[in-house]
Amino acid sequence: MSNKINMVRDYIITALETKNLVGGDKLPGAREFSEQLGVSHAVTQMAFISLVRDGILDSIPRSGTFVRHDWFNRLLPNSFYLFRRVWTDLLRDRLPGVEIHESFRRGVFEIRTTLDVLQNREDYMDLSAVLGEIYPDMSDFFSLPFRSFRTAAGQLFGIPLVFSPRVLCYNPAMLQTAGCPEPRSGWSWDEFIDDISKLRRHYVADRIFNWGFDFSAMNFIFRAGGGIIDTTDNCSVRLDQPETRQGIALVRQLYRALGVRSKWPEKNPYTRSFRQGECAFFMAARQDVDFRSQLPWKSVPLPLIPGGADVTAQATDLLCIRQQGGDPTLARDIIRLMLSPEIQDKIGELRYGIPIRKSSAMRSFDPEDPRDALFLSEMTKISAEYNFDSRELTRLVIYGLYEIWLNDADLDQTVDELAAALRTMLRYRHFEIKPTVNNQQTDMPEGKKT
Repeated sequence: MSNKINMVRDYIITALETKNLVGGDKLPGAREFSEQLGVSHAVTQMAFISLVRDGILDSIPRSGTFVRHDWFNRLLPNSFYLFRRVWTDLLRDRLPGVEIHESFRRGVFEIRTTLDVLQNREDYMDLSAVLGEIYPDMSDFFSLPFRSFRTAAGQLFGIPLVFSPRVLCYNPAMLQTAGCPEPRSGWSWDEFIDDISKLRRHYVADRIFNWGFDFSAMNFIFRAGGGIIDTTDNCSVRLDQPETRQGIALVRQLYRALGVRSKWPEKNPYTRSFRQGECAFFMAARQDVDFRSQLPWKSVPLPLIPGGADVTAQATDLLCIRQQGGDPTLARDIIRLMLSPEIQDKIGELRYGIPIRKSSAMRSFDPEDPRDALFLSEMTKISAEYNFDSRELTRLVIYGLYEIWLNDADLDQTVDELAAALRTMLRYRHFEIKPTVNNQQTDMPEGKKT
């Protein structure tokens, strides 16, 4: 009977994912539904009940069964959230017992990006022990991409599957139209801004550069030598240090050269537009580029900033398991598979990111393609030291910096306020009672207790 119940469940979930059912829709009665699918009335009722329990459906007495409007936020048992089709195509037939659903926003098992994992780390299990059990010898895996996803106590809340530095891709034809020389390795920030200004005379900002906080602005803050929080120094705030202020000022200069007054262009449409030859610059990870594109795009390292650091913001696809957990055996099987030579070699063949397994990564590069050789030469110059370990902290920093970049707030005053707020948040969000001096009791004297 359980197989038939799952068949009915799958039928309804598939209808949701294909938009044949949408939030608020009323389902046919259980008897009518049973006749459509050729199952018993009891099976359909049990399937409905299970989906009500999972928060997908809502049963209203004397009215019927309806699709909940927030069904896509629910967490289905043994579900796998994959944010890119490349993972879906690769894993769909390799994970028996796992349900891959593209329309749900969460899963028990998930592949997430760098900032997603960092700011939601409390939602995920510590995978350090199970990883060490499955792969006691980690010598064939790059260690640097793991660094930012471990706590000071050694807990691991995400396992990098692929990673990449960020480079600047460009469309030679559009640069030529604007009178810009083709950029070269070692070019400067001033040269970059000069190119942006020339391009702006010919194109709208959305066709020049994919600005934005998580995949753009932090790169320039890092390259100026700055940062937000230093976890190696007791979570000291770096936001108001001179290097960080310089990075923030350079991003403001870029926004003004572009003439933008919005947060960022949509990432996926911009990616498609660049591949179609409609955009000049594209800051991209290896996960974002199409080496087989008919567009003769080229790439260079990001511009250097005097007195800064030659580093870019690490792009990562990470495997995470929610605290709600799942079948421990299934979790081990997934981790073992995702890091196996089979999957790592396959992802390397696709040239989607840099596989975390060294042997797979080295086989994936095409040394004859200078665009791919650039990712190889830049792959150790990465940092994911955003150190945003909560959504609240992320919003505070992002919104504060947008006040500077988009609302023309005074840079130094706003940075001072933000840094003070960060220090206060970091100080008080984890309260602990201090030990009493000389182990003295803190109870109130007799007669004073309330």
